[in-house]
Amino acid sequence: MTDTGQADIRILIVDDHGMVRFGLRGYLQSTSGLTVVGEAASAEEALALLETLDINVVLMDLALPVMSGAEATRLIRQRYPSVKVLVLTSFLDDDHILPAIRAGAAGYLLKDVDPDDLAKAIQSIYQGQSVLHPHVMNYLAERVTHVGAPDNDPFAGLSARELDVLRLLACGLSNHAIAAQLVVSENTVRTHVSNILAKLDLKDRTHAALMALQNHLVALSEIQPYLYDE
Repeated sequence: MTDTGQADIRILIVDDHGMVRFGLRGYLQSTSGLTVVGEAASAEEALALLETLDINVVLMDLALPVMSGAEATRLIRQRYPSVKVLVLTSFLDDDHILPAIRAGAAGYLLKDVDPDDLAKAIQSIYQGQSVLHPHVMNYLAERVTHVGAPDNDPFAGLSARELDVLRLLACGLSNHAIAAQLVVSENTVRTHVSNILAKLDLKDRTHAALMALQNHLVALSEIQPYLYDE
């Protein structure tokens, strides 16, 4: 338990290298508010553990034997929609980034991430934020911003306030920060975010941020390096 009396975030580590799992477990177990409740060396083992363990966040490698981490992410999001998947990998290319994001990963970090930033990322995606390594965000932005803008305004169905929320969300602000800037409650912001995702037929905040970039609602220079709660 944390000092606030709230339950720890329960984590499943999925990586086919035992030494990596050992290092991650050691660090995460020493971090207040985080608890590693399981380890898996394959996607199949991870899916089996999810049937029996109460998991909040899956820390997912992508290069796994037999089933890929991206495919495992898709199945986890399909079977356990409340479970968040945070990709932790060494790959930065089309074959890995795009499938993982499309599969519903809430975050994508490279293995050179600072340990403290990893802990913040886990806490943030558990709270509903999206987390992207700076290189990943730049990589995706370079690709989506080269896509031609549609003839019709894709945001025509959003209200002025929803557009404000989308701009701030795309810049990497948390619900708390958006609420403070717009002088509204966090519940109001959460409602706006839900409405935005529904109206734009998007799965999560990451896709909303990328759509905002693609359609020039925000500029890449406005986006914070990491999208996570401060």
